[in-house]
Amino acid sequence: MIDQEPNYFWIIGGGVLQLPLIEEVKKLNYEIIVTDGDANCICKNKAPYFEAIDIFNIDEHIKYADALVNKGVAIKGVLAAGIDAPETMTRVAEHLNLPSVSSDIAHLVNNKELFRKEMKKIGVPSPKFHILTKININHLPSIIDEIGYPLIVKNTSSSGSRGTKIFYAPDYDGVHSMVQEAIDVSRSKKALIESLWDGSEHTVETLFDVNGKYHRCFITDRLFDKSDGFALETGLVHPSKLTNDEQNEMYLLAEKVSNEIGINHGAAKFDMIQTEDGPRIIEMTVRLSGGFDCQYLVPAATGKNILKAASLTATGKSFGNKLLEDTKHRVALSESIWPSPGEITKIDGIETAKGLKGFEYIYFRYDVGDTIVRYTDCTKRVCFIIVSGNNYIEAKENMAAIKNAIRITV
Repeated sequence: MIDQEPNYFWIIGGGVLQLPLIEEVKKLNYEIIVTDGDANCICKNKAPYFEAIDIFNIDEHIKYADALVNKGVAIKGVLAAGIDAPETMTRVAEHLNLPSVSSDIAHLVNNKELFRKEMKKIGVPSPKFHILTKININHLPSIIDEIGYPLIVKNTSSSGSRGTKIFYAPDYDGVHSMVQEAIDVSRSKKALIESLWDGSEHTVETLFDVNGKYHRCFITDRLFDKSDGFALETGLVHPSKLTNDEQNEMYLLAEKVSNEIGINHGAAKFDMIQTEDGPRIIEMTVRLSGGFDCQYLVPAATGKNILKAASLTATGKSFGNKLLEDTKHRVALSESIWPSPGEITKIDGIETAKGLKGFEYIYFRYDVGDTIVRYTDCTKRVCFIIVSGNNYIEAKENMAAIKNAIRITV
C-alpha cells in the first residue's frame, strides 16, 4: 500500500504567537509550512518546510509557493495569525486559489490612510486626520491648527504602537519629531496625525465562516498607561467589563463595516474605543489578534478555540459553534513587569511563578544581558504574564502573587 502524500498548511510568521497555531493545525492532520524573515525563529524546526522570507515580501512568498507546488507539495490553506501580514496571506492565497478574503480588502485595512478615507466614505464616524510624508511635513503647522489638541501621531503601516504618541497640549517640536519617527518606522514612509478620541480601548474579534456567516468571537479590554503620551498597553482583561449593550453595539459596528467593505471570509479584528458617544473604530485588520489574546488569554478564560475555527475556515471547511462557546466562565488577565531601564543581570523566580495558583503562561522577550530601554511603545515591554481566576478579584490576586515571585535585577 502506498502512503498518501500529506496535505500542507502555510503559516506566515515563525514567532512565539505562531506556536499555538501550529499545534492546532497539526491536530487537523496537516503538515506545516512556515515563512519568517528570521532564519533562526522559534518555529523553524516545527515545519518540514521552512523558508527565511520577510513576512512583508509578497513576491518572494509567491516564488516560494511556485517552488513548493512544483515539488508536488499540496497546500490546502494559508493563514496569518498574531502577525501583521494579512496582505502577504491574501496574495499567496489568491495565487494558489485558496480560500481567503480579497487582497484588495487586506491592503485597504492594513493602511491607516486608506482605511480612514473608506470609513468617511461609508459614513462611519472618523477623527479629523491628515497624512504626512517627508515631502509635505512643512504643512504641519496648518495641519495642527486644523486638528487641534489633543491629537495623536501614528505610523500608517507598522505595529506595536511604534512611532505613536499623544499630545495633550501644544508642543510643535514634539509633534514634528514624532511625525518624523512615524514616517521612519512605517513601511509606507507616511505618518498619520489625527484628533484624539477619549475612552476605554477594546479588541473586537470576529470571524466570517466559509458560508460568509458572521460570528462574534470575543471582546477583550485593553488597559493603557498614556500618562507620558506614549500608548503603552499595560494589560488585558477578559471577559470585557463593558455592558452587554455596549458590547452588542461594538459587534454591530464591526459587522456593518465588514459588510460595507466586502469581507465575507476569515477574521475581521477591530481595535475600538468606547466613547461617551458610543463605539469608535481606531483600526481594523483581516487577521487574528496578537498580544497572546486569542492564543492564550481568551482560551484560558473561556475555552474558545478561535485558532481552530480560523484554520478550518482557511481550508474551506466549516466549524461547529462549540468552538466559540464559553465553556469555562473564568476571568483571565495579561500583564507585564516593568523594570527600570538598564542591563538585565539576573532573572529569578520564573519556575516558582509557574507553580502558583492561576498561572497560565509566561513569555519573556528579554533575557539576561539584554538592555531595557525607555518604554515608548508596546514592543519594549520585557514580558507577558497570563493568569486566570474564578472571578476578577481572584485573577488579580493570582497575578499579584505571580508577579511578586519574579525578580528582575537591572
